[in-house]
Amino acid sequence: MLPKSISLEQYFPVLTERGLRTEILEKGVIFSFASGDVLMNYGRHISHIPLILKGGLRILREDEESGKEVFLYYLESGDTCAMSMNCCSQKKKSEIKAIAEDQTELIMIPVENMEVWLKKYPSWKNFIFETYQVSYEKLMSYIEAISFQKLDQRLLTYLQGKATINQKNTFQITHQEIANELNSSREAVSRLLKKMEQERIVELGRNHIKLMVTP
Repeated sequence: MLPKSISLEQYFPVLTERGLRTEILEKGVIFSFASGDVLMNYGRHISHIPLILKGGLRILREDEESGKEVFLYYLESGDTCAMSMNCCSQKKKSEIKAIAEDQTELIMIPVENMEVWLKKYPSWKNFIFETYQVSYEKLMSYIEAISFQKLDQRLLTYLQGKATINQKNTFQITHQEIANELNSSREAVSRLLKKMEQERIVELGRNHIKLMVTP
């Protein structure tokens, strides 16, 4: 049982029924993760759905042909993961990897409760449907980005998203890590970052980047 001091209204104001909030506190388990911790991995069975309280998650998917991981989108406080819900509902193994951004706290909800609450609580049903819609829009934005945007635009969007999720403009990351997640080369990313530094968009340090523009 979760501590009753947790204010679900603060993080999930759309979940309005008192009975639903009570059940979340009774059934959920709170977990804390450090930056870089892997919460979900490819091929694993998913038995719980995350409700993010603090911090955020970076969602990746593995390209079947190349085996490379590509960045899909970020999840932040007040979100849950539509792709993990989809795997759970279809009893499929995980097709994503979820990595904690900075210090992250979340509530893990057993998947069987998700199905029951869909029929029992209208606000939970609306929350789940809205989650699917937002995730779909994020995926469409990702597809549009890799299809039509230049790498410099994708790189800036990626860095702005990371700054927003972490609530700070400086973060530890290597050029190679960025290249991997944007499905590019380290040389191309390094060249663009140097150009962005000259334009005072970023400030580069050893394995860290400071974003100089507001996300």
